[in-house]
Amino acid sequence: MRYRGESALGLIETVGMVPAIYGADNMLKAANVQLVAYENIGSTLVTIMIKGDVAAVEASVEAGASAAASIGKLTASNVMPRPVRGVGDIVSVHAIEEENNGRPQALGLIETFGIVFALEAADAMVKASGAELIGYENVASGYISVLVQGDVAACQAAVTAGINAVEAMGASVYSSIVIPSPHPGLTKITKLYLIENLLS
Repeated sequence: MRYRGESALGLIETVGMVPAIYGADNMLKAANVQLVAYENIGSTLVTIMIKGDVAAVEASVEAGASAAASIGKLTASNVMPRPVRGVGDIVSVHAIEEENNGRPQALGLIETFGIVFALEAADAMVKASGAELIGYENVASGYISVLVQGDVAACQAAVTAGINAVEAMGASVYSSIVIPSPHPGLTKITKLYLIENLLS
């Protein structure tokens, strides 16, 4: 989607993908805004960008920042009421396309430091719950995310099992969350990390 600075721009930036996705879900649910861009910028930083009228963007960024900070590290948030067109062009470089597949299933997400722990978590998550392993992301600098979907109970069981598996190895999970009813706009992000897409 091309963003030309025609409306206010809201941004949150986090360490890791899981806080960013949780922040994005809360941003989209808090106000009438549209997800326009998502970027894994490297060195563990992930940025969510939304647009809308100023009041909606302000409410959205506040909700997203609070949610992200509740499960991970928020590094920045900002509202730009009238960005210049050049800023819009930069945002458009990181634009994500529209996706409309109806209401997604519940999501369970875990983020660890290191793939050894992420693979152990993924194995435990699926074996303990019946949730479907749908995605994976190497955010950079060692942060690895695992995404599962299913009904709420399965995702809750999966996340608990994943955390327990990582802790049994003497490590800890950086962030985790179950999103019982994800905003449909999140599929714009999660589709980027579907295993079927990564393998093709």
